[in-house]
Amino acid sequence: MRCKVALAFLLFGCNSTPPMDGFTVGKPPLKQPPANAVGGFSIQLPTITLQPGDEQLLCYIFPLAIDGPSRIVAGATLNTTPGLHHGNITARASTGTGFRACPADGTGSEGLDIASGGAWLFASSTQVSGQEWISFPPGMGYRVKDGFEIVARVHFLNATPEPLTIAPSYQWYTIDEASLTQELAPFGWVYSKFTIPAQSTTTVTGECTFPSATHPMHVVEVLPHMHKMGIGFDAGVIGGPLDGQDFLASPGYDPERGVFQQYDPAIDLSAVDGIRFGCTWHNPTDVAVGEGIGNNEMCMLFGYAWPPDSAWSALATQGSCIMSQVR
Repeated sequence: MRCKVALAFLLFGCNSTPPMDGFTVGKPPLKQPPANAVGGFSIQLPTITLQPGDEQLLCYIFPLAIDGPSRIVAGATLNTTPGLHHGNITARASTGTGFRACPADGTGSEGLDIASGGAWLFASSTQVSGQEWISFPPGMGYRVKDGFEIVARVHFLNATPEPLTIAPSYQWYTIDEASLTQELAPFGWVYSKFTIPAQSTTTVTGECTFPSATHPMHVVEVLPHMHKMGIGFDAGVIGGPLDGQDFLASPGYDPERGVFQQYDPAIDLSAVDGIRFGCTWHNPTDVAVGEGIGNNEMCMLFGYAWPPDSAWSALATQGSCIMSQVR
């Protein structure tokens, strides 16, 4: 399915994948700052108390105050206690000054932030607790810009029988710009408009053809995003010498260990016709589940790739797919 429609959406392990013939084996990122860090920036989210079963979607804006001379981010870490269901942290052109809550009208979204030249700073594994790391291979990083602000869109969920008090914090690390060998950009592959019938195991698969004959996309890191019914997330290629082969086979949901996967060397998609990705869920309940928050599910793959102008995103539904470059 070849689509040439511009797309203004996005973005919204620690298990290694099994060996895959012809592809790099994915591994968790190193749990340490990048080598030769020269500065960085951080944010501390306000403390929130969640009662049992409480679910909240909150949004905060922070100034982007960078220490040091560099604007190339090569690593980051999240520290959190239980209760953070998921966090999407982005950077975008400033809309004001100082720390503040996002406007009540909900102006903006992760997708618009990225599509307008912003940066995806962090997306955490679902329900992860403790510390989670991003640390790219040496010489790789993405660029943040002066005159930008940080937007933290966070989804809290207390799935325990006791109250939880939580205050996640994030730290980013920059490297000397002279050491940059590959600049990265974010991408997102999303499968939308699905239904998981009651008492079923269900798989959906998106198949997407690159709209451009030249697409030197190299995938460096991915993060599957599913909820608690998720039992599998896979991704692979269509066409080329490795037609039909997977480069990702993830549990999709693993709060204990997380599901980040990093590839060194990167997954080279330049010689394939397209990509394929899919999600498998087991629904043990007596009600059908759809796409969304709460007891619903999602099927998303966030990632970083190089070169920046070939980080292709995808929006798939049954029988169709739209692909677009983020910038």
